Amino acid sequence: MRPALPEHGRPWAEIKDEMSGFSANDVKWREGRHAFHVWYGGDDIFEVQRDSYAMYMQENGGGAGKTFKSLKIMEDAVIDYAAGLLQGKTAVGHITSGGSESIFVALKAARDWARKHKPEITSPEVVIPFSGHPTFNRAAEYLGLTIVRVPVAADLRGDVPAMEAAINANTIALVGSAVCFPYGVVDPISALSDLAQRKNLWLHVDACIAGLQAPFARELGYEVPDFDFSLPGVSSISADMHKYGFGAKGSSLVLYANAELASFQPFNFYDWPLGQFSNPNVASTRPGGSISSSYAVMNYLGHDGYLALNKRLMNLRDEIMAGINAIPGLTINSTPHSLIISFGPSDQDNVDGLAIYDEMAKRDWYLGRSYQPRGMMMGISLPHELSKAKLLADLAECTEQVIRTHQKSDPNAPLTY
Repeated sequence: MRPALPEHGRPWAEIKDEMSGFSANDVKWREGRHAFHVWYGGDDIFEVQRDSYAMYMQENGGGAGKTFKSLKIMEDAVIDYAAGLLQGKTAVGHITSGGSESIFVALKAARDWARKHKPEITSPEVVIPFSGHPTFNRAAEYLGLTIVRVPVAADLRGDVPAMEAAINANTIALVGSAVCFPYGVVDPISALSDLAQRKNLWLHVDACIAGLQAPFARELGYEVPDFDFSLPGVSSISADMHKYGFGAKGSSLVLYANAELASFQPFNFYDWPLGQFSNPNVASTRPGGSISSSYAVMNYLGHDGYLALNKRLMNLRDEIMAGINAIPGLTINSTPHSLIISFGPSDQDNVDGLAIYDEMAKRDWYLGRSYQPRGMMMGISLPHELSKAKLLADLAECTEQVIRTHQKSDPNAPLTY
């Protein structure tokens, strides 16, 4: 029987205790047992997120600049900060609810740009590497687009010649990732920029993971291929605040190279009793807290704070990668450009990487499942400082067991990451 709404209210203390108990079977992310979903920057940042979110929890970002001029001030500042990191001297943009919405509205802008500049196209297509996020296909279903996925190159980055070969008379846009979620590598965005200019195509860079992290990794001396607005062919970039920008959940950014390209994002409607309705986002109501927490965290950390945090995270990544490479039979699948790492058996033909995943899951590790190649992936976060030694020890034991027993994964397991 379905539960009914309580006839009478209950004390908050009682409800709070009950809600705390709901998490008993959740993944212990504070102990570093997770691979993604939580991108934790530390207890001090959490307090800034929480308190700054609560300050504007009742305000509606849909009224930013009108009812709530305060939210417009903060949103504009966050976009300016991000534009500086992404070398967008003329870039403009918006805060969205997450990377998926950033991708949705960027593809909507690309579609409407093509309607103006390529009106002969009636069945628009977007060419994307196989490693691109599924949200591009999800958005395409809503927007009447067709996504053409192209196999990646041997280094697991986008194969630009193959992508060029996939371009046809219906192509309106190209997509590259910085970094892609499965492998943690930056696609050859510079080459895609040249291709987009040569073919007069929109180029979107999905930098939801590393957009606000890679600039600091590069400053620390790590190799990060160019991917931002310094490349003249880049039209739009998505970058998540709530990943390595360390904003509260429900905050991402979408930026455009200039105001003309950004003008294709909003939905405009006039034919109803209240006159013009213009909205750049998918939702009309936007949580003001997502805007205020983004502003607060970026100002709390500043350049030096982000740099110090990234130094700590990149060092942690390097230590975990070295530990994985030291395990007999296990290897890093690609040379990552950020904090996502992909790993699995060095002998893909004879060792089932998903069997290793299965054994790790039995030990309460929530890692990302990878099917091509078979193995695992994870995004590095501060709680992994606590779990690093145990993670590597368990990986070594599980890998040894799978190799020794020729163990296979469950063929009926759902194909989900």
